Amino acid sequence: MAFTLDPDRPFDEAVRKVAISQLEDAMRALKKQPDGIHEAIHDARKKFKRVRGLYRLIRPAAKAFAREENARIRELARTLSADRDAAAMIECLHYLRQKAADGDTDMALARLEAALAARRDRMASGDDALQKKAKDAITVCRDAIAAVERQDFDDVKPQKALAKAWEKQLDAAHVAVMAVRAEESDEHFHELRKEAQTYWMFCALVSPLWPSALKAKRADAKALADLVGHEHDLSGLIALLESQDAPDMPLDVLGLCRKAALAERALLRRRAVKSARKVFDDDADMEAAVIRTLWKKHQARDEA
Repeated sequence: MAFTLDPDRPFDEAVRKVAISQLEDAMRALKKQPDGIHEAIHDARKKFKRVRGLYRLIRPAAKAFAREENARIRELARTLSADRDAAAMIECLHYLRQKAADGDTDMALARLEAALAARRDRMASGDDALQKKAKDAITVCRDAIAAVERQDFDDVKPQKALAKAWEKQLDAAHVAVMAVRAEESDEHFHELRKEAQTYWMFCALVSPLWPSALKAKRADAKALADLVGHEHDLSGLIALLESQDAPDMPLDVLGLCRKAALAERALLRRRAVKSARKVFDDDADMEAAVIRTLWKKHQARDEA
């Protein structure tokens, strides 16, 4: 099912349909594991992010529910994160090798990639442990589905709830943009990534209201989130190389890898700041008012 709220449905039904479909997709991935347990966990965690994005959007309509379920699913994702984070580090090095400026740098990155792959394999949870995590996650998904099925949104004016969440999210995004422009810290870019991820999910969820504009906004925000995602992985790699946990390798090899990571991160950060200014250019009040008006008009048309 598409990751969209259907404005032709009653609000509570539309919310349940999206949440349940995402949770069921996560359960299906964890059960069937067509590409193995690691990819199943990766797919499930993407679905969990979408459910959390949905609950941020509808939070003004059900604050206690959204807060509790967001916490439940956040913790669920964390239980599955360690093995995925190790794999992400290897993917980061593969990405860096594609950008390598010369043969010496590529060889150094290849040696580091091999060392981290070996470390990942040593540290990885055994299949039995991962399967236990997957089984437990499926149980939590069932509980989350039961919770959204019980939740009542009948007394909510959806256009007001959506507009309030939209304005709050864009205000936070504007703060994140100002922060990275003022100081290019890991923490600020991590916050920008979260805001970009939330915004693309918001745009996707209400895209039926104004398909052309909101799909374009979604694409731009998704591209920004992916860009800052690479920046985040590079920051993690740099932190590792500068720590006592760095692989036991010649200092010149580690130095070449760090230099390449720093150069690519600097490039991505410049691109991210420029892109973020474009993505979050519009006024929060104005965008929220547009969403409120479009949803209200859509509902009025359906009731006529």
